[in-house]
Amino acid sequence: MNRNGTLKNAVLLVTVIVGLALTVAIGVATYLGYRYVTEEKLVSTDKDGVATAQVVAATLYGRSDLRVSRLSGVVQGTARSSRLWGWLNASQVVKAPFEVSYFVNLSRLGASDFRLSEDGRRIEITVPDVAIDRPNVDLARASLNNVAGVFVTRNAMVEMGAKVAASAQRTAAERAGSAENRAKAREYGREAIARLFTGALRAARVDVDVTVRFEGEARPADGERWDVSRSLEEVLAKAK
Repeated sequence: MNRNGTLKNAVLLVTVIVGLALTVAIGVATYLGYRYVTEEKLVSTDKDGVATAQVVAATLYGRSDLRVSRLSGVVQGTARSSRLWGWLNASQVVKAPFEVSYFVNLSRLGASDFRLSEDGRRIEITVPDVAIDRPNVDLARASLNNVAGVFVTRNAMVEMGAKVAASAQRTAAERAGSAENRAKAREYGREAIARLFTGALRAARVDVDVTVRFEGEARPADGERWDVSRSLEEVLAKAK
């Protein structure tokens, strides 16, 4: 085959590959667009065409993190709306219960995160820092829902409903992320993780004290020496 024939075949192959890639991309975009419209925009109805409360889409995920603390209380959210170039103003204030959970992702732990003291009486575990989950604001149980305005349109109510929910969630997240609450969550997490691994080691007949250190924390300068030559598996095997 001459050079021109080889070039034509190469161009044809590239054209076919590009065409297949475009076909796949269009198919994926169409599928995602269909799912978005079906799940987010269209009203779901029963077999008689009546809109009913129902689960439209749901996905169950596995998790390997440990909830070590939870912050709960009542949060206040606010919202404002303006119509007719500022002539028609409205506001909304809501008070509702909220919860925020603190987690430690234990799935990231590896053998290098366990250190045994040289005398074999203490194991230090280095764990990821506490992560804060998204606040859950229960607007269905709101104790206060005040709407003020001479005339509040339906669109204004929809707009303020979204804003007041976002305001409450943002305020709860700020409180959950405060230095004081983060410090408390770390202490709760330290105790919970120590109990968890102490129980597991006791069951494996390994009699050691467990201490927990979060990533980024400085180790105490106590002069104690640590044995990093043995992994946790070797320690457990020796205990057996």
